[in-house]
Amino acid sequence: MTLQVSSPIAAGTINNTGKLPDSGLKSPTSTTKTSIFYINDLHGQVPKMQRLVSAGQHAEVVAEQNGADILKLCSGDTFIGSDEKRNIAAASFLNIAGIDAEAPGNHEFDITASICGKLLKDSKTKILGMNMNFPQGSSDLAGKVMRSTIHEGKNGERYGLIGVQPSDIHQRLKKQENLEGITVDDKEQTIKELQDEVNQLQQQGINKIFLLSHEGNNVEKEIAQKVNGIDVILGGHSHDLIEGIKQGENLLYSPSGEPVVITQAGRDGNHFGILNLEFNDKGQISYVQNNVLDTNIYSSNLIMSKTIDSILGESPVIGELKHVDTLPKTNLEENPWADFVADAVKNTLDADIVLINSANFRGSVDYGTITERDITSIFPFNNKLFKVKINEKDLVDAIKACGQSFVAKNHKPGLMQVSGLTYKLDKAGNLLEMSYKNKQGQIKNIDVNNPDPNKTYTAVYDEFLVNGGDNLTMLKRNDNDIIERYSYDKDKVTIDYIKSINKPLEVRKDNRIQIV
Repeated sequence: MTLQVSSPIAAGTINNTGKLPDSGLKSPTSTTKTSIFYINDLHGQVPKMQRLVSAGQHAEVVAEQNGADILKLCSGDTFIGSDEKRNIAAASFLNIAGIDAEAPGNHEFDITASICGKLLKDSKTKILGMNMNFPQGSSDLAGKVMRSTIHEGKNGERYGLIGVQPSDIHQRLKKQENLEGITVDDKEQTIKELQDEVNQLQQQGINKIFLLSHEGNNVEKEIAQKVNGIDVILGGHSHDLIEGIKQGENLLYSPSGEPVVITQAGRDGNHFGILNLEFNDKGQISYVQNNVLDTNIYSSNLIMSKTIDSILGESPVIGELKHVDTLPKTNLEENPWADFVADAVKNTLDADIVLINSANFRGSVDYGTITERDITSIFPFNNKLFKVKINEKDLVDAIKACGQSFVAKNHKPGLMQVSGLTYKLDKAGNLLEMSYKNKQGQIKNIDVNNPDPNKTYTAVYDEFLVNGGDNLTMLKRNDNDIIERYSYDKDKVTIDYIKSINKPLEVRKDNRIQIV
């Protein structure tokens, strides 16, 4: 069959009519027009949720103008961290935005399965988890999660929706006990069960099937090429920003030769997607256009903003942002906000070195006034800080391990953001040079090939790293290495630091991390 692919509209723009452009390409057998508003990995970013409600409302209007069904779908990690109020706000977002279905990710279990179930119990959003297994007599979540569902569009068409969770969920959790006995099938079993679930939907006359996946892009590509009957995989977990349609990348073919489209909209609600589709009378995609748009082009929705304020309280203004350097699209670059925060922590807590894992940064701050909530949204995990002793060898080993993210599956854990250090990597992630800048401003080179195990530094990093999270076991500290425990995370230090500056902020990177 011939599949027609239309160029997407430019990211971050809407045309003057407020409509997605009509390609003029029509298949004579095309019978169904469908638009999917898709999001993934919001990570509790309530400032972005306010704008995404507006984006979703606009998508509904455009779909209606084009005579298309619209589905609003989410591929997981809407929740994050242990702050229950923030997660209540996230659960409210699913309802206010009218999200039809979501497949929970790993961060839905930053809180316990029981709490997650209670927050979602009255949600209108269908919760899908085909490869999630619940112990007998488990939490409210078990009664809420379905393997799949059938969604009927306004035009009377029926769509099959299936959800899967990450097979590596046990590697991505801060506390394994939060699962409360829930397990997730491995990749091979998930793929086998997916085919069975698709077959059951097809037996009910459903020939348009969408998979909401939090497996990550590599696994999602494998599913596309091993399972028959799936038309679209709305991905998540690996934080890929997949723009447009590219053969062999996000346009693949099932074993029976039917096209499968894969999407993913990055992370932290910075972007969302509109996938426009046409299906022929056999339920095969005959036309596709994938638009990835910048969330910031939309204003905040008043109802969502008021709801958030009623849950979290109004947030005090603490400063003004005048300039910020371009934020990285991946965790494999120096982050200007990371530089600012790490320096704030280093100066405030009197450390030699500060380490922040890239994945700890969730979101950004817009130009103009800065509120306390803007800063706490960047650090939703609420991990407590520790001041510790660390030797040079462990320090170098940690930077090297993070450097291997360039070649690792899903590019995790990402580079280590730093203060008090500069380092240089090649594009394969090998550590080439590293230096330490002491409190007197003197720069001392560190031999990355023969680091001194007897040379120690005073470092500050959070409890996730202190416990060896992301397999960075060299950063794990015992009681003898811990100098001081703090009762707060980086957000409190940063808020106090911004208040003390008392002038508009200019957040810039200084090339302390170089990739050559």
